[in-house]
Amino acid sequence: MSTDLKRFAKGRVAIFIDAANLELSAKDRGWKVNYRKLYKWLKVADKLKYIGFFTVRFDNRSHDAFLTILKKTGYILVTKPLKVIRNKSKAGHTRKANFDVEIAVEAMKQIASFDTMILFSGDSDFDYLIKELKRQGKKVIVVSTKYHVSRELIKRADHYVDLRKIKKLIERKP
Repeated sequence: MSTDLKRFAKGRVAIFIDAANLELSAKDRGWKVNYRKLYKWLKVADKLKYIGFFTVRFDNRSHDAFLTILKKTGYILVTKPLKVIRNKSKAGHTRKANFDVEIAVEAMKQIASFDTMILFSGDSDFDYLIKELKRQGKKVIVVSTKYHVSRELIKRADHYVDLRKIKKLIERKP
């Protein structure tokens, strides 16, 4: 897989980043993403129209500072609070902040403004969205890692980029 974004991202480009999926994909491989480097890599797209960053909002100073940096860098933030679901059958709780619907709705709202969508997620729920985008003549690039990307997305996308291939370009050094 090539890491040359210009080769695959044709025309106007919209990028949708499922932050939790991206973070977990990198973390499971033992590294963290430098979002300024990621933005720089993404900016090589000729006609970048949108970079949406979909993430939970933790409402603490350090996370708010992180979100401010992202916004100043150029990301468009879509946030919501973390949902905590109490488990009645067993002790504990489940933490949840799924952005699949928000990403799909935003992609459809933006559809007239892009020719290529770059999706940072491996969730099979996006298969239907990608199918519809391609039906409407859009190109789709999926970015994720093995064990975090469904086979459906790899098959459906016009191009798949494994995060491991761009690690050196976007890794946050300790």
